[in-house]
Amino acid sequence: METQTPQALSAQTRDRARTLLARAYEEAATMPGTLLPNEILTDLRYMAWRILAEVVDRGKNALSSGNGSRPAAYNLNHPIDATVVGVLIGRELLDDSALEDLGTGLFLQDIGNLALPPGLVQKEGPLEDDEWALMMQHPLLGLAFLHDDSISPAAKAVVRSHHERWDGSGYPSGLIGGEIPLFARIAAVADVFDAVTSQRHHAPAMDPRHAVELIRGGSGTDFDPMVVEAFVDAIDG
Repeated sequence: METQTPQALSAQTRDRARTLLARAYEEAATMPGTLLPNEILTDLRYMAWRILAEVVDRGKNALSSGNGSRPAAYNLNHPIDATVVGVLIGRELLDDSALEDLGTGLFLQDIGNLALPPGLVQKEGPLEDDEWALMMQHPLLGLAFLHDDSISPAAKAVVRSHHERWDGSGYPSGLIGGEIPLFARIAAVADVFDAVTSQRHHAPAMDPRHAVELIRGGSGTDFDPMVVEAFVDAIDG
């Protein structure tokens, strides 16, 4: 199997997505503790649709080998690339009509990080126990930003539950198996695959082939076996 990582979005789409995410971070920094303006949420939702459209158009060609992003760029690149992976998985499991909600949830899954101190989100090195406890609040904090009905319940379920684990060991609620919404189970795999194949401050990028084995090893414990099977099918180049 030739394993691939997401880099083949058009430069225009990737640059626009990074710009919108950076703008959201800046807005949150200047208005701590307040809701994001609806204009920004609308732009982020539209950006998720653009990424989805390119992935659907290119199919497996939306993936290409290598992720050369610097660690400092991780917080902007991760939502983009996790969306690519998640949509490709979703195409194996869902009707096309469900992909827009999935893509929106994937792109917004870490929006709760906007409510956390920038020094925590961008920390170089492992988190202390108290810092990790705060970081684990980001799924619930993310829901607070999605303050109107423009974001569907299905997309919000991704934001809330993408860190839940199949065996109940995840957070924030310790949901088990089918208690976890399917969209969130898809996001869990996409999130971890992109994270471990990316350059991060506290960890080097893992070879994609090893990352696939990591995901496979988590089937039935961390991840829904059905989603893992769809993931392998989706990235088998």
